[in-house]
Amino acid sequence: MQDAVNQEIRLAKFAQVFVGANQLIFGLERVLVIWIGANLALQSVFSVGMLIAYLAYKDQFALRMAGLVDRAIEFRLLRLHGERLADIVQSEPESSNPGGLGRPDSLRGIEIRNVSYRYSEGEPWIVNDCSFTIKHGDSVAIVGESGCGKTTLVKLILGLLKPDKGSLLIGGIDTSQLATNDLRAMIGAVMQDDQLFAGSIAENISFFDSDLDFDRVQRVAELAAIHLDISAMPMGYQTLIGDMGSSLSGGQKQRIVLARALYRNPLVLVLDEATSHLDVMKERLVSDAIKSLPITRIIIAHRPETIASADRVLVMEQGRIVHEFGAQVQLETASP
Repeated sequence: MQDAVNQEIRLAKFAQVFVGANQLIFGLERVLVIWIGANLALQSVFSVGMLIAYLAYKDQFALRMAGLVDRAIEFRLLRLHGERLADIVQSEPESSNPGGLGRPDSLRGIEIRNVSYRYSEGEPWIVNDCSFTIKHGDSVAIVGESGCGKTTLVKLILGLLKPDKGSLLIGGIDTSQLATNDLRAMIGAVMQDDQLFAGSIAENISFFDSDLDFDRVQRVAELAAIHLDISAMPMGYQTLIGDMGSSLSGGQKQRIVLARALYRNPLVLVLDEATSHLDVMKERLVSDAIKSLPITRIIIAHRPETIASADRVLVMEQGRIVHEFGAQVQLETASP
């Protein structure tokens, strides 16, 4: 932030110098031209009409030159924006079915085999030689100190990142050989930075599905314990919300995002601090409702109440799973 503010100050100073120099140069130029033209008129080289015409042409030329300089600066800025977009525009498009292996067997669960990942060469490993398995229908909580790699591991499972080493199998098929559409159809996720969009609550829950199923919208809203809150609003599910969900509380926003994930009928549900803004009673209602669904849950959390809802607890340290606890073990021994 300090560097950004200093650069803004430097840019503002440059703009002031540029404007001042521009006015000074063109002002002196006009005085000089009028002085030369007046001398020529006095010497009968120019007539008064020729002097006025010359000054008019000179003003047109100066105006066009100033415009050309402004356009040149805008093109420089356009080049900067183009460089920022290049990483996206020049990225290789995703393949809908790279391996042609078909849909995985969801009953085989998830297997992480010696997975390692880092964001660039020379940086430390965020996930380092991590291995574990999750059976279908299990509820697994992954705990650990902030920065130990939990969210990065979740992004690897979701297919948002590709592991540098090791393999990640879902339904017995390596995700690198799995059809992208099939992978995303199987997994629903609620991440820390998920957002809502301008539109109705029903549209946000269905993620603007062109073939919106209102009964399913209402059903998943009940599972996410947000149905009563929506029903109390003047327009119900047609209530419009502002950009990024600004008209909702943090807890309401999280439950709508959770309902959006459940709307897709996923076989695997990933929750990354998905209930951090809920009180204990609301969180218990949500956990009990999700437990009734035949889905695999992967929970990233710090709150003991959230961890208590899981069947297994995996403790992550320095990018790998170092301990595993069953449901009967006290959470205090598993929490960092």
